Order: sequence, then structure tokens, then C-alpha cells
Amino acid sequence: MLRHLPKDMGKLNSIENCSTKFLIPIFFIIIFIPSPAQALCIGPESCGILGGVFLSMLTVPICVIALILAIWPVTRRILQIFAILPGLMIIVTGYLMVIQGERFDLIFIPLIHMGIMFLMIYLGRLGS
Repeated sequence: MLRHLPKDMGKLNSIENCSTKFLIPIFFIIIFIPSPAQALCIGPESCGILGGVFLSMLTVPICVIALILAIWPVTRRILQIFAILPGLMIIVTGYLMVIQGERFDLIFIPLIHMGIMFLMIYLGRLGS
């Protein structure tokens, strides 16, 4: 009544066990890494600063990669459209970090976004 199982079935189970062994630590890292970041957010001021820094870490590399569009004259006009992103980030980081966080020494972060925006607009208008 018992069927003979192929020899490859044992290999399949070992592969599944191997992937679970790697997947479980990744889940634990994802769950427990935000705990120190949550400890940094103890009030609206610190949460604003933390949010502004995280948004800047996300958008500045995107804007720098978008500057590649300045290489080709055809795509330079699109670069002016992408200049909206650092323009919005001037407002967001300015409010979160400078106004809400009451840290006027962090004014350089919105100014970095402003510099990227002006560079994108300048490079976008080069050929016109």
C-alpha cells in the first residue's frame, strides 16, 4: 500500500528547511530593528526631525539618480518635472525639522534640497 517515494523528495525538504532557516532571522531583524528608532521618537519635535531625516535619505538619492537625465538633450525637459520632488521636500523638511522640531541649526537640510532643485531646473533648461 505504501508507495515508494523518489529520492529527490528528501532534497526538496532540505531546500525548504534551508530557506526557512534564512527567512526566520530576516523576520526577526525586520521586527526588532525599528525598536531603537522608536525610542528616538519621544515627542513631536524629535519625531519631526526623525521623519525629515528618513524622508531625506529616501529622496536625495532618487534626485541624484534623476540627474542622469541631464546627459541626453531629449530628456532634459523631464528633469524639470522631477524637480518637483526636491521642491516638495524643501517644504516638508523645512516644516518637520526647522519649524516643528524647533531646530534652526538644521536649516542646511532644506537648503540641500533647494540646491538640488535649482540644479535640476538649470540642467533641464540648458538646451532650450
